[in-house]
Amino acid sequence: MKIHLITGATGFVGKYLTNALLEKGENVWIIVRPLNNISVQTRAREAFHEYLSKWPDAFRVIDGDIMIKHLGIADSIIEKLENHEVIFWHLAANLSFAPENRADVQKTNYIGTVNVVNFANRVAKKFTHMSTAYVCGDSQSFKENELNRGQKFRNYYEKSKFEAEKYVRENCKLPYNVFRPSIIIGDAYQGKAEGCTFGYYRYTFMFYFLKKQILKAIEKNNFTSVFFKFLGTRYDADNKALTTPWLLIPYPKNGRVNMVTVDYVIESMIKLYEKGLYGVTANLTHNDPPAHRLILHSILYDIGFRNMRLVPVPPRMFRILAKTFYFLVIPVRKYIKSVMWYIPYITTTCRFDRSVIENHLKNPPEISRGLISKINTYAKENILEHIKI
Repeated sequence: MKIHLITGATGFVGKYLTNALLEKGENVWIIVRPLNNISVQTRAREAFHEYLSKWPDAFRVIDGDIMIKHLGIADSIIEKLENHEVIFWHLAANLSFAPENRADVQKTNYIGTVNVVNFANRVAKKFTHMSTAYVCGDSQSFKENELNRGQKFRNYYEKSKFEAEKYVRENCKLPYNVFRPSIIIGDAYQGKAEGCTFGYYRYTFMFYFLKKQILKAIEKNNFTSVFFKFLGTRYDADNKALTTPWLLIPYPKNGRVNMVTVDYVIESMIKLYEKGLYGVTANLTHNDPPAHRLILHSILYDIGFRNMRLVPVPPRMFRILAKTFYFLVIPVRKYIKSVMWYIPYITTTCRFDRSVIENHLKNPPEISRGLISKINTYAKENILEHIKI
């Protein structure tokens, strides 16, 4: 029997992969650990109740932890795995950019990968590793067949993923693939991104939070409220639209943001698996990244801002303005801190080699205004309210 064994299945991309494989009639076992005193069984019921009822024979939840030798999996289950054809998909990762989380990021992304690779060498036939396009660090161009270019890393996440990919390349004894997606956003058909509160959604959250703060200010009968209204601030409750003619928002001139949809990432991974093509590293990046201005304007409009002005500035000036704003607005600094970590991804552009996509896969869907609107609308209604500071 063929078994797809997945780490990180409770995460954003992992859940999409689990569903896609099950829909294709595959047998899928996922490794889940207890979390915050919540048992594996409880986590499975909450996250996968539909899967457990829809695919009772094909879907199985295994108690395990990538931070433990042999992944903490019971010997009886290991014996079963050794007697079947195991296709291992390693997606588990810590996505934090926060410097204070450096140790946890390193443990999960590197030590966890070491444990996974060693375990996969024992029980699996094929191996797939989820890396990131941003192992490129500050490189201006990056080929699929290279890893170490002497690049400098912008955060500990990039560094840990670089080290993890390096370990896979040097120690995995199985036929393996490495996938390097850029920024992953909701799927191209529904705009959904359940369980995703990082990257694009953190950036979007900053403007969602700004709108809420302005609304609170104008609702109060005080000097601040009068001042905002004097500047032309108006709120149309019926359309949930906030008019702010005084609001000037700078953005990096000619900046582009390399984003791909989660369904495209999953489709590409499964396509290479079905082709039986291993031994490749694929930069799952966009062939035509959208302009940052399009993304910014779409976010602001979809959240409900009207009559704001977007001001193009050189990338260097944008970085200076962002840091100045961060240090000056002490009362709300904690709310925009995490957004600051993503500035390198909207002010610099890397030219990614896309040979695997061009030879074996198809280009990702266009990041159009319509797609961004779907994603923003879904995020506003289902995600942003749940993001924790």
